[in-house]
Amino acid sequence: MANNGNGRSVWKVEEGERRSVGVIHIVITALLIGVGFVVGAFGSISFPLGFGVNFFWTGIVVQQVGPIWFGAWGVIAGTIFPFFSNAIAGTPFYVSLAYIPANFVQALLPAWAFKKFNCDPRMKSGKDYGVLLLAMVVSSAFGALYSPLVVLRGFGLLTTESLPLFIWGWFGGNVVAGLVFNFILLKALSGVVIKTPAFVKRWWS
Repeated sequence: MANNGNGRSVWKVEEGERRSVGVIHIVITALLIGVGFVVGAFGSISFPLGFGVNFFWTGIVVQQVGPIWFGAWGVIAGTIFPFFSNAIAGTPFYVSLAYIPANFVQALLPAWAFKKFNCDPRMKSGKDYGVLLLAMVVSSAFGALYSPLVVLRGFGLLTTESLPLFIWGWFGGNVVAGLVFNFILLKALSGVVIKTPAFVKRWWS
């Protein structure tokens, strides 16, 4: 069970507990978009591939940890901020727009998995680590296949020979950065975040 230390799930809304959407969630969304833009654009290691593909994309940390803590607000931020970080990298607007399904899945899947399998963001069990790792791999695999094969290849921006480099670049850039930072941030900060009114137990509140 993912519990709060008293045997209760961190995702369960207790009897008499009032949870509602508030200004704090709007602020959190804006903050995540801003942080995601900065780390996505300036905190990544990028070889000259282009189209927003990096070999170490730290934006994945905001894209995946944010939704685990803040539900749909984090998913919204994780879907939107790549528009801005990609723009800095010179990615055409229509390409960033077509990336939406990849960014949405990458943001949604870890949060959905934690709620579905009742995992604790404080990473208290092997199940918590295993579910996060699997969600990271599956969501990144979707992005790594969808974006080069459907988007870039579909727009005629990639040759067949360059596809493997872009696919592995996208996948590796997300997973490696997630392995370095996601587990550490969740383990170190979730205990504090859970106690704040910004923490989202359901999807919106």
